Amino acid sequence: MPLVAEAIAALDPARVAEAVRDGGEIGISVAGREHTLSAQDVILTLRPPEGYAVEREGSHAVALDLEIDETLRQAGRGREVVHAVQNARKNAGLAVEDRIELDLDGDAVLLEAAREQRDFLSEETLALAVRIGDADGAAPGERAYSETAAIEGFELTIGLARTGPS
Repeated sequence: MPLVAEAIAALDPARVAEAVRDGGEIGISVAGREHTLSAQDVILTLRPPEGYAVEREGSHAVALDLEIDETLRQAGRGREVVHAVQNARKNAGLAVEDRIELDLDGDAVLLEAAREQRDFLSEETLALAVRIGDADGAAPGERAYSETAAIEGFELTIGLARTGPS
């Protein structure tokens, strides 16, 4: 069996996969003797390249690059800021349709993510005014409701006040 496994491993994987999927056969040479293998003799496994996840159905496969670059990481942080503000709205007892004024302060990495996604943040949280960090004059502790959230180990202080219904 080790010689058979070695002979199969030496074959071109793409050619073997194509032949087996199409109901064909593959030939191998073991100790000078020729052998023919069919789909019943081999098991095809899909091994993703390093850094990828692969899902297959039938003869189709999709590979997903698992690397998270800084742009994607910041977009995720921005969404986490939105989630934290939504939780603060809930904790403050606001109605779903209530409009707010929002102040954010805290670690620079989260404030930058919030700035990059200011429009999305405003839209998703129904914020009529969004002040982020010292540059905008944010003073979360001066709002009607204030809380601190942790996102990826970074601290975000959220201050909000109801400004009226939608």
